Parts: sequence; C-alpha cells; structure tokens
Amino acid sequence: MSGAGADRNPPFNDPKHPGWYTDPQAGQQQGQPAPGASPFSYQPGPDMQPAPQHNSYGGPGYSQPPYYQPAPEPKGLSIGALVCGIVGVVTFGFLLVPQIAAIVLGHIALGREPAGRGMALGGLIMGYVVVGLWTLILMIGVLGAAVQS
Repeated sequence: MSGAGADRNPPFNDPKHPGWYTDPQAGQQQGQPAPGASPFSYQPGPDMQPAPQHNSYGGPGYSQPPYYQPAPEPKGLSIGALVCGIVGVVTFGFLLVPQIAAIVLGHIALGREPAGRGMALGGLIMGYVVVGLWTLILMIGVLGAAVQS
C-alpha cells in the first residue's frame, strides 16, 4: 500500500501493527472509557450489568430452546365429509347413504375440527346439492303424476 493513508490503515494481521488483531480494551476496567475515546461515548451506569458476550459459533453458554413442531390437528371427520360428498356427486345421488353421511359428518366436523373447515364445508355443500337436486326431481315427478291423473 503506497500513498498518504498507508500508515493510518495498515493491512489486517500486519505484525508491525498488532492493534489490528488484539483487543484494544484488554487491560482496562469495565465502565472506564478507552484512552482517546470521546467523553460522549456510551458508558454504562454504576448499577448496570455489562452485556453478555456471545460466541458466534455456539460454544459453551449457547442455549437455544429446541423447536417443537405442534401436533397436527385431527381432520378425520372433515375428510370423511368431503369424500362422501364427492362420492354422492360422482354417483349422481343414486346411492342415498353418501350424501346423508356427507351432511352429518360435515356438521359434526364444523363443531369439532376448526382446522378442517374447508373440507367440511365442501362435503356439506356437495351433500346438500345432491339431496336438493333429488328432492327437486322427486317433487317434479310427483306433481307430474298428479297433473296427469
């Protein structure tokens, strides 16, 4: 390094300038300003504790609480409602049991499983749609038969 600032900024780990790789406050008491330090720099008060020194590599004294992943919330009723709703839609309601099971399981799941709310609502909606369509078809058939008689 040549130039005017070469003496002010020696290279790191330079044996001619050991201040670059030693602690400048090694021999001083805590709370006392370093020689040449500004009188307005931070100085801890008489009752204050110094900040703990931390090892950046996690050596002795490093403690971090272990991370525990919470147990997954149960969603069995919600999944059952969704599956029964899908079966009811796919079979067009010819099997009466799946859409009734979707409605019953969906209502129970809404009360017990807040994490599976979306699946429970999906099963409820599909179950009610299939039951509603079959009710509408049966009403039209009954009215049609009554009109022809």
